[in-house]
Amino acid sequence: MRPLRAAALVAICSTIVALVGCSSRTPVTPGQIPAADYVTPEDEAYGLQVLAALSQRYPIEQNDQEVFRVRDLIERLAHTAGAGSSPWNVYVLRGDDVVNAAATRGNFVFVWTGMLNTAYTDPELATVLSHEIGHVLADHTQTTPDEEASHIFADISGNVASSVVSTQGMYGGLAQLAGILVSEGIKALIVNPEVQRQELEADHIGLFLMADAGFNPNEAIGFWTRLHEEHENGSSSLQFFSSHPATLDRIAALEALMPQAMARYEAACDAARPAKKRGKRPVAQVGDSFAVGGTRP
Repeated sequence: MRPLRAAALVAICSTIVALVGCSSRTPVTPGQIPAADYVTPEDEAYGLQVLAALSQRYPIEQNDQEVFRVRDLIERLAHTAGAGSSPWNVYVLRGDDVVNAAATRGNFVFVWTGMLNTAYTDPELATVLSHEIGHVLADHTQTTPDEEASHIFADISGNVASSVVSTQGMYGGLAQLAGILVSEGIKALIVNPEVQRQELEADHIGLFLMADAGFNPNEAIGFWTRLHEEHENGSSSLQFFSSHPATLDRIAALEALMPQAMARYEAACDAARPAKKRGKRPVAQVGDSFAVGGTRP
């Protein structure tokens, strides 16, 4: 590595490290789905402020078919988790180049159109949404709405930085990477053990949640494997510039839990069969407890 480039990279990373903080929460045991907290007016105000920040850059999508697809899956997963007593606010944000989703305090869920174009089937999308619900149930949120929005923007920019590394190389794209990092004040691009712990925790919460909701948990393995093959080149440098664990690492962690998750899935299927014979939907209906775009359609 040339001395000038090395010094520049160290300076960038040092700045990020100074911005990254670690918090300590009680870990969620694999197989456990945390109990949902009732949403307070303060929680809802928090979520609305995050929405306002995100929608300034990414317009709210008005396509009913896409919104209802997300809404219906959130409804099914939330009720399976026992988290349907408070409204869930579902927003699709326009950004075909953003393969991302997020959820935050106040039961706000954000899905970019790029993710909807990537998750071809409902089980694949359920993989993503159950992960995001896992973040909410485990209270993986930032202290203020501004910090939460910054964290989400940083995650998106981390994916952009990963793309720069994979196409231009670690040092060939250094100037462009510096611009990305500084422009966002990035907190989440550096490998932060607490952030990565939370991501893996949301993965295993989501795996068991989708299994309990009647989605084959093997779909999660297939989805992450396809995402790895289509969007990553396997370079270890990609993990450095992302808040998320390397995809192969998260796949390995999910595979280790698969026997337990499959047992939960088979139990959910067995419980649903009598309801199907009676011609009834095997998942609970929700009535007016869900909001789409802020209001019930």
